[in-house]
Amino acid sequence: MQNDGVRWKLAFLGPVGTYSHQIAYDTFGDNVEYHARKTISEVFHSVNADFAFGILPQENSIFGSVVETYDLFRDEELGKSKWIRGALTLPVQHSLIVHVGKTMQEIKEVLSHEQALGQCSLFLQTHVPSAKLVAVSSTAGAAEMVSQDPAAFNSAAICSKFCTKLFPHLEVLHEGIQNENRNFTRFYVLANERSSPLPWVCLDESQRYALLRVQPCLNAKGQRSTINELMAALQLPTSRVDRRPSGHGPFDHVYILEVFSKSRDEMNGESHCEADRWEDMVQEGIRRVIDTGDEAALLGIW
Repeated sequence: MQNDGVRWKLAFLGPVGTYSHQIAYDTFGDNVEYHARKTISEVFHSVNADFAFGILPQENSIFGSVVETYDLFRDEELGKSKWIRGALTLPVQHSLIVHVGKTMQEIKEVLSHEQALGQCSLFLQTHVPSAKLVAVSSTAGAAEMVSQDPAAFNSAAICSKFCTKLFPHLEVLHEGIQNENRNFTRFYVLANERSSPLPWVCLDESQRYALLRVQPCLNAKGQRSTINELMAALQLPTSRVDRRPSGHGPFDHVYILEVFSKSRDEMNGESHCEADRWEDMVQEGIRRVIDTGDEAALLGIW
């Protein structure tokens, strides 16, 4: 990843130490300046001429799609002045974090976001059954309290072990304490340029993706195309479809589709993995949808 000595700015859903911050750091390392934002909307709107990147939570394997993110994909800026440039997946691993030197026997309270407390209930019942569970605004906020508040020095925080890199005087007592080990969160990388250089190399170069916004329009008979008709016109393999109200009228909606290139094997040995060829295929699909009288736009390609 080359930036000619310039430290790009990256916006993430804060506070410092969240899983959004962790996946951003795991991906971009020291190549960017990190700026926490209070909401996903603020992350989205931060990406502009001054901010090169943003990290948007897209889906959790347990809780499903992140509605706020998909609502933002209706914004006309996406696909014009900002673009989706990639996707990242983070396994959500909760750790029990304490002030340096503290033992399990000294823990009087366990602080964390209420969801994290629930997700670690079996460990807590087994290992610290007498500890008081205290819900706070975020997992990172819990780590900060244990790090800096003398009143919380005999408390533990449930958070990412990444927090030990950010707040002083913390150490990990136990890793992977969540009840469910199939908890993953997927994120989209938002960029201010369509061809922004990315800090990782795709290991499978035969697989490419694109994100599209498709909206059915009324035809002469006052009817709208179905999702099946839209996908038939698109003629591209689709890995996911999300539907959100368009905001233009009652029960008028817009689809967000993630499409992908078929592998070399599926194409009987013919590879369509080259970036230029993949973009041609996506643009051809968009034109076919538009030719039916519906609307389609490219939101990102990677």
